[in-house]
Amino acid sequence: MKKVVIASLFIAILSMALSIFVLLQIQNSADKTVKVAGVIRCIDEKGWFVINDGGHTPVNINRIEVKNGLILVYYTFSASTIHSFIVSPDETFAGAGYFVGASVNRDRASIAVSRIINGKVVPVDASTIRSKLGNFWIYGLFSIDESDS
Repeated sequence: MKKVVIASLFIAILSMALSIFVLLQIQNSADKTVKVAGVIRCIDEKGWFVINDGGHTPVNINRIEVKNGLILVYYTFSASTIHSFIVSPDETFAGAGYFVGASVNRDRASIAVSRIINGKVVPVDASTIRSKLGNFWIYGLFSIDESDS
C-alpha cells in the first residue's frame, strides 16, 4: 500500500512539473496567444452572419461565407499554431437534431453541419438552414508569431 501511495505521489509531482514546464515554454516562446470567438446565425437568404449586438461581441472573426455547403469562418490573422477550435449548436439547433464539426486551418475554419433525421445522420448544406433563434457558438485558441501582430 505504501508503494502505491509513493508511486501516485511521484506521478502527481511529475505531472505538475511537466505542466509547469509546458506553461513556461508557451510563455517564453515568440508566439502570442489569440482567440476566435463568436455566435453565427442565418435567418434568411442573405446568409450566415456573426451576431454583433448588445449581448454578443465577436472576437477576431473577419467574415463568414458558405461554400460547397460548408460555413467558412475567416479569422483576422494567420495562426502559427492551432491549439483548439470548438463549434457547438445552441439549445435550439441541438433540439432540432443539428450537430457540427470543424476542419481548422491557420486562417479559417470550415464548419460542416449534419442532422439526425429518422435515426440517420444526414449532411446538411449550410446554405439551406434558416432560424431566427438558432445559433452556432464558436471558440478557438491559436498562437501567432509576435512579429505578425
